[in-house]
Amino acid sequence: MRTISYLHKMIIFGLLLSTVPILLTGIAAFIYSSSQSELHRTQANEQLLEQLQSNVEHKLATVSYMLDQAVRSPITLRSLANSNSLERIGQLQTDDVQTEFQHMKSWEPLLDIILVNQSKDWLINHAGLYANTSFPLSLPMKDLIANTLTSGWQLAPSSIFNNEGDNESRFSGRRISGKGCIYHITLARAIADVSASSNAALVAGIPACYMQPPLAQSPTTEASASGLIIINREQRVIAHPDASYIGQPMSAIGLIDRKNGEHIQALTPVMYSEAYAEREVQVANADYSLTYSPSTLKGWTYILISPENTLTRDYIKIGFHTLYISMAILLLSLLLAWLGSKRMLAPIRRILAQLGDNIIVKGHSTLPQQAVSSPNELDQIQMGVTQLSNARSQLESTLNQQQIQIRTYFMIQLLQGRNCSNTLHDTLREQGYTPQLSRWQQIAVIALQPELMSHSRYTMEDRSLLLFAIQNILEETLKPDQQLLPIVLEQNVVTVVGSHEEDLTLFSKPLLLLMEQLQQQISEVLDLKVSIGASQPRRLMKHIPQAYNEAIDALKHRMRLGTGIIVQYEQHDLSSAAWAMAYPEALEYSLLQSIQQADEALASTQLTELLETLFSLECTPEEYQAALMRLLTHILQLTQESGIRLAQISQSHRSLFQELFVLQYAAEVEHWFNHQVIQPVIQLFKERQVAQYQLISEKIIAIIQQDYDKDLTLDECATRLHYNANYLSSVFRKETGASFSEYLTRYRLKTAKRWLDESDWTVKEIAERLRYTNPQNFIRSFRKWEGVTPGRYRERKRHADFSSKG
Repeated sequence: MRTISYLHKMIIFGLLLSTVPILLTGIAAFIYSSSQSELHRTQANEQLLEQLQSNVEHKLATVSYMLDQAVRSPITLRSLANSNSLERIGQLQTDDVQTEFQHMKSWEPLLDIILVNQSKDWLINHAGLYANTSFPLSLPMKDLIANTLTSGWQLAPSSIFNNEGDNESRFSGRRISGKGCIYHITLARAIADVSASSNAALVAGIPACYMQPPLAQSPTTEASASGLIIINREQRVIAHPDASYIGQPMSAIGLIDRKNGEHIQALTPVMYSEAYAEREVQVANADYSLTYSPSTLKGWTYILISPENTLTRDYIKIGFHTLYISMAILLLSLLLAWLGSKRMLAPIRRILAQLGDNIIVKGHSTLPQQAVSSPNELDQIQMGVTQLSNARSQLESTLNQQQIQIRTYFMIQLLQGRNCSNTLHDTLREQGYTPQLSRWQQIAVIALQPELMSHSRYTMEDRSLLLFAIQNILEETLKPDQQLLPIVLEQNVVTVVGSHEEDLTLFSKPLLLLMEQLQQQISEVLDLKVSIGASQPRRLMKHIPQAYNEAIDALKHRMRLGTGIIVQYEQHDLSSAAWAMAYPEALEYSLLQSIQQADEALASTQLTELLETLFSLECTPEEYQAALMRLLTHILQLTQESGIRLAQISQSHRSLFQELFVLQYAAEVEHWFNHQVIQPVIQLFKERQVAQYQLISEKIIAIIQQDYDKDLTLDECATRLHYNANYLSSVFRKETGASFSEYLTRYRLKTAKRWLDESDWTVKEIAERLRYTNPQNFIRSFRKWEGVTPGRYRERKRHADFSSKG
């Protein structure tokens, strides 16, 4: 039976080599695309739920904050102190309270607030003053106040905030499932007794329908079919896409677990470490995915319900598309394998033709003279010898590389103290260090580190190549009997040097000269400064790990001494030293104040002064590190107390403390503090100041435009806006370029010009309406700003109008 020819074997091999990876890749891509769809959906739902939960709790926190402010408001306290009965409550006091409520509603338009005096049996809401007997459904008010004071937010009927059924009309523009919002989420705050007979509270509420935010505008997106459900600790529905479920128990929603077919009465608690949980449910014969997360703040549970994975079909399409491409590549591989195999077989056929086994003339073969049943043995021997020769060369090269790697690994273990001290000498002899063992009387470890900070030629990406170059210079400069193999370890080039001199002085001086020579040679060859740290001289090889740690510790003195230094480790006895580091707290306080005031130039100057003072102290590297950690901690504490998250300051994958820990000298520390910490924090403070100043100025201008015809003062604006008058004056001048009185005067004169043009009021009447004490003051002020008296201005205007009509 004839064996398979070389051509067929090569075709089969080429097919296997090309088709198997392609088939496996196509199948893996198909499986991966299908499986990843569920993971993407889960991540999207968790992110959406987190965003919705954050929005809801932010809204509730805003209401709680405004309620706390209203409780301490002078208007609220004055209303309770001066009105012990319903008959004594004046309209002005009621109007003041309602004005306070309107101010709070400007922050939250759908907010409803009630001031309740339970002892005197009256309440004030947005509609006015009511006796408890004349306000329907006010009887549950006492229970509501008691529950919210003890348990926080409560679900209550919307009717307690609105008289005569006006709740439907107020929220007719915000309907869900065809029904109005009949429930409010309420919160009460007790008011400290201002009289012996007072028992009052402020009750605020938001319509429960308002807790359901719109998820998407496009009806084709997955989010448009999703909805937010909020369950309180009593398992009652607080928010639901269908308003009819609000106030009902969770079992009324009709959720059915798709795994066991049971109705879900309550959700399984979520572990704090997991944060989210999922359930596959069915509602009205439709499959949904339910993602929920608890809120430790209020005991609520936030639930996001969304249709079953709508992206699966898209991922399946992608998988099939990948499969089709793989099939096409497979067919192409078949063709290339066949053509390539024939072409690769051509040399073998030429050898067979030369041997007379086959005759090939101009690319066309004749009938073979004898059947070729097996490959030619000589060809196999020739190929084997060639492969053996190549393998021998590769083996020698590999052995040389492995020997270097073994010696490098041995040096790493030796420096880090991982070798057994009992067998250390034997291992050194095995590595070829017998002359060093027999001659060396003293040893020391030196560590070289390149200085790349602010280098004009090299960057941090060049560190690996520079360390390799320094290692080569070290091998060429020192004789083999003077050192052990230099290696690159933790961004340093480290080697062990030895001497046959027993005298410490005769070894230390040549060691210093050697380090200076290395520093100069590296500077000439690489145009690079290096810092060198050396250990104390040792006599035994087993002390090499301790000497290595001393050399690394010596390099840490660059924090104070700067770059391009040569330092030998000096051991200080600090166990009995009664010493305390004089940390510059006053300079740190000034720096923190400058950062908070967003003064970038002053903060940079104060940082330089603080670091110069700090590095002028005689300290160990660890003590410098502790002081810098203290400074960073205080800056971050300032930002957190100001409501700034750490993620807003640094976008790096490492923490700021990790980044500070790897800094090595003073200039690098100052640059890092200035650009990575202080400037980002100052920028955040500046953005906050600009937004706050603009908002305050807009509010003051609105008050001027509304009450310009009253006795309006800056102190009254400060009382309304709950700010200091001097602060408002400074902010208003920065934003408008004018003082409060100048702006008010300009606006009044602008109004006076309009009245002079459009009305027949006398100058005296206009002056009285604009709150001038007498007409002469008005006339002088008008002439100062306009250049003419009011009467003259009116005559010119009317004469100009008459001329234009004529």
